[in-house]
Amino acid sequence: MKKILLSLSLLFTSTLAISQQAWTNFTTSNSQISDNSIRCILFENDSTTWIGTDFGLSKLVNGNWTSYNTSNSNIPANGIRSLAIDSLNTIWVGTFSNGLASYDGTTWTSYNTLNSPLPDDFVRSLAVDTLGQKWIGTTGGLAKIDSLNNWTIYTMWNSILGSNNIACIYVDTLTDNKWVGTVNGGVLLIEKDTNLTTYTVQNSGISDNTILSIDMDSLNNVYMASPANGLIVKLAGFGWFTYNLVSSNIPTAGLTSVSFDLIDKPWMGSFDKGLLFKDGSNFIMYDTANSPLTDIMIQSVRVDDSGKVWIGTQTGGLFILDPSLLTGIQQPDAATNVNVYPNPATEIVYVQSRTGISMLEVSDLNGRLLVQDATGRNEIVLSSFTKGIYQLKIQLEDGSVIVKKLIKQ
Repeated sequence: MKKILLSLSLLFTSTLAISQQAWTNFTTSNSQISDNSIRCILFENDSTTWIGTDFGLSKLVNGNWTSYNTSNSNIPANGIRSLAIDSLNTIWVGTFSNGLASYDGTTWTSYNTLNSPLPDDFVRSLAVDTLGQKWIGTTGGLAKIDSLNNWTIYTMWNSILGSNNIACIYVDTLTDNKWVGTVNGGVLLIEKDTNLTTYTVQNSGISDNTILSIDMDSLNNVYMASPANGLIVKLAGFGWFTYNLVSSNIPTAGLTSVSFDLIDKPWMGSFDKGLLFKDGSNFIMYDTANSPLTDIMIQSVRVDDSGKVWIGTQTGGLFILDPSLLTGIQQPDAATNVNVYPNPATEIVYVQSRTGISMLEVSDLNGRLLVQDATGRNEIVLSSFTKGIYQLKIQLEDGSVIVKKLIKQ
């Protein structure tokens, strides 16, 4: 028995050591990073990363730090809120109160409400599209600078933009469509720079009118981080679905950011539960109790081309996580014990689980409950359903809940 206990102890110690090695933390105490409040992260290339903080802009190149602030450079402000890079490797910087700046490696150029058409000096979000146009999200509207340096301004007063407070901008590099998340105004989709569509709680299946971050998976499903209703997904051509405290095991509804990794799985930052990872239908949480994270308020999450997850916290500095070293503490996915077949289906769909089934629920994409069966049966008759996409909620006898997409042909 002692040998067994000793072996288990060594295994636990080894696993813990590997898990610790997966994390790297940069703070003002152990590096030259500008500040411990990390607002935004930008990858210039494999060796160069820019980090926007509350007290300046930091550049990390092969382990060496350079900081830019109002004391040592012509950057217009220390409060950095957004970053982007164009095809000429010019860095575009959005500030908290002093507008927009660009840096070509030598010269800083500033744009504000006094010297340009910029609608507001608080620049919350930035993006560069496939044509090289710069998109600037402010608290006073959305601006575009084209290749000829012509400005176009979108506001609630001259377009269908639902709010002038722009929280995030995502560019689909395949179609050049722009997805614009706002505060209290839903999401604006800009197609070909001329066709504008607004998605709000009032006119679509989106479940929150405030969207703080947007990313897209390889199937063109658009994932949106909501501060009040979890992870919202616009399924490619099939409507909407929300992972919230009711429909999933997500540990919090307050999300700040979302970014996909190399295997098409999303990593999310939260206001109060640290870092989240969606593996199948299961959400895994990394906080101060089970990881080296020293702060559960995550302000920014970005995944680089090597698969490493960069995490900007409010007070704990910058963390870099290598998920390939997390094998010892990854949690099992409850969904691997559940099989739904056939799917797509025409008449009957069967649900198979190693754990007993206590309830099956089917809802449409508007959340309307169509089937609720607590008899323990493992089949659902679909003959009366119209063709389309539905949400299947499976509650198991151990209390776990699995949510899957159900397709009726």
